[in-house]
Amino acid sequence: MLAPRGLSRRSVVVFALFASFIVALFFASSRMGALCEDGSYCDVSAFRHRLSFGGSGKPCSPGSGDAIVHSGECAHFPDVSNVLLVMKTGASESYGKIPNQIMTTLKCVPDYLFFGDMAQKVAGHTIHDSLDTVIPDVKMKNKDFKLYHRQQQCPIDLDSCNKNHNVGQEAWSLDKYKNIHMAEKAYAMRPNHDWYLFVDADTYVVWPTMMKWLSKLNPKDPLYIGSVAYLGNFPFGHGGSGYLVSQAAMSKLFHGKSGVANRWDERVTHECCGDYMFSKALHTETGVNVKNAVCLVVVPQPRRRLGIVQGEARLTGCLQWPTINGEKPHTLPYAENEWCQPIVTMHHAGAQEVSDIYAFEKGRNFSDPLRIKDLYHEFVEDQLVVSRNDWNNLSDDVFYLNRSASSYSDWELGRAKKGDLSALEAAAHRSFDDCRKACDGDQTCLQYRFWNGICSFSKTIKHGSPTKLESEAWWRYKSGWNIKRIKEWVAAHDTCGSVDFPIKSWP
Repeated sequence: MLAPRGLSRRSVVVFALFASFIVALFFASSRMGALCEDGSYCDVSAFRHRLSFGGSGKPCSPGSGDAIVHSGECAHFPDVSNVLLVMKTGASESYGKIPNQIMTTLKCVPDYLFFGDMAQKVAGHTIHDSLDTVIPDVKMKNKDFKLYHRQQQCPIDLDSCNKNHNVGQEAWSLDKYKNIHMAEKAYAMRPNHDWYLFVDADTYVVWPTMMKWLSKLNPKDPLYIGSVAYLGNFPFGHGGSGYLVSQAAMSKLFHGKSGVANRWDERVTHECCGDYMFSKALHTETGVNVKNAVCLVVVPQPRRRLGIVQGEARLTGCLQWPTINGEKPHTLPYAENEWCQPIVTMHHAGAQEVSDIYAFEKGRNFSDPLRIKDLYHEFVEDQLVVSRNDWNNLSDDVFYLNRSASSYSDWELGRAKKGDLSALEAAAHRSFDDCRKACDGDQTCLQYRFWNGICSFSKTIKHGSPTKLESEAWWRYKSGWNIKRIKEWVAAHDTCGSVDFPIKSWP
């Protein structure tokens, strides 16, 4: 009777040692990582996550994964595994923009794809060529592809091959061919995400607030959400601000189909913009239209000349939803309609700005929501001074000018106040000091700007950016802020209620 009991004890000991070994191996392997099918390393928890998708092969991205996402500086970062970030870049800019994204928020994002106009490796990360499947005739017989072909043939660094060319214009002409192709490729590579977020390489994504918003939306609804701009009468999601496409909408466009993007290659040659063409293709192929997440779209001057207009100019009675945004902290308008609103994207963010916003979010432990007023207090409030030379603070609500003294553009004349001028307003165009006095006399004026005989007021708070130093004082920008009035306005508006998001249901 003793032998069986002794054997039982030995079995228990052996089993305990074996279990300990398995646990230790599991822990070690989660640290070391497993190889994903694209050649990058994923931790075991990410591998388990892939298995939960029925072995669909949803790989993690290089240098990231759940073990990183939920530890260290990413400990408070939200779970974003149901969103695929699709970031668009160009070979001429990728080395300047992609590394900074990798070193900041992408540390905490388990899956993302980069697409450009050339296959590259940047900091060990793959940039996919979104244009390699464009119809050969379109690529070979089209001057828009001059940059593309030169890059393919460059035997040294691209900066050297491009330095004697107008790369900015060439890259702009090439860019419009990317959007539909990179969407088709992204869906083919990662067909099982709930959401696909398309952004530019200089767009900052506020992930905690984004995920709070997405929790209120259903990816089974065919949704295409963006910051709406118009070309003619047709709406599209502004690409730089970023646009969201649900699983249902992507599936309707691409599932079980091939060559979708190729059907649009020839058409793209006659159009201006890739974000417009993506909207056109999605609408034509599926009937899905863009939903507006912001009424204010600040359209750059080159695109205005193409007939692209702001959403607010075309939409009546809609709220100012600055959730998906084409601005950044120093160019955002801080006003009543925007002040308490959540924000999920910011465009034209330079490397330092991306780093600074990420540091701010990290300091907040990635709490949500990030409201526009939070950006004001962190980045703008302490930078406002009484006046600043060679600075454009973006004051453009109303203009005061002398039509008989100078010639002005139609846009400037359209903003000019034409009648019932007070004595201070009538003199505002004479000098910066006269402009300041006129602003001080108007209780709605928070800041002002003087340039080229134009005094302009703003009823919103904006910081702006430096301008070129001009030799003649008349052509120099000078900006001013009514600090006392701004502080009073902020104090009166700084208490916000619960956060609210646009597009909470469908349709």
